Amino acid sequence: TLVQVASLDRTATPDLLSRFYKKAAAFVLRAVAKHSPELAQAVVDCGALDALVICLEEFDPGVKESAAWALGYIARHSAELAQSVVDAGAVPLLVLCVQEPDLSLKRIAASALSDISKHSPELAQTVVDAGAIAHLAQMVLNPDAKLKRQVFSALAQMAKHSPNFDSQVDLAEMVVEAEIFPAVLTCLKDPDEYVRKNCATLIREVAKHTPELSQLIVNAGGVAAMVDFVGDSDGNVRLRAS
Repeated sequence: TLVQVASLDRTATPDLLSRFYKKAAAFVLRAVAKHSPELAQAVVDCGALDALVICLEEFDPGVKESAAWALGYIARHSAELAQSVVDAGAVPLLVLCVQEPDLSLKRIAASALSDISKHSPELAQTVVDAGAIAHLAQMVLNPDAKLKRQVFSALAQMAKHSPNFDSQVDLAEMVVEAEIFPAVLTCLKDPDEYVRKNCATLIREVAKHTPELSQLIVNAGGVAAMVDFVGDSDGNVRLRAS
């Protein structure tokens, strides 16, 4: 049952506590959670979040990756489920996973942070407060295309939110302050279509907020870069620059 799977870190025998068992259990939880908010809530209700968060502290990167993947699938459905993931203490550990040398773990952790950030300014602020922007910004020129897809997606999901109240820090400004421009503009010519698309989305989400942020992009050479991008793209990719 889900309860038995979710208790993998507390009641299982030493053999069942092996990294292979944990990866398999996290895979089952992810497979259930991905289908609907109701099934994801069932995973949460059976106590899986605590077990998955503990798995993020494991030495084995494969165990961490499986846990991060499951947490992302839970968080992506709704703000309420994402808040449950946050309340379980996952965000600081996901930020640590982004800093790991394993590329696959970096990708999945960045994707999970994106899934949490997308729902509301408050959830995005929680991710930012954990130090995510600085570490993600360091990877915008990483040669791995799949990692860059997730990095740009996560930064865009943080930058898109407008402050809900006067005391809230402008998240788009914080993304810009990580000095991703003008380096990020080179990724509009990346060979990978999804890198280009997510990069264009990030630029759009930053530029939409204030004239000052738009001017910063202009000063970095963003207009020429976006014109070239539109000319070289078609379909849904071109729409991202609109």
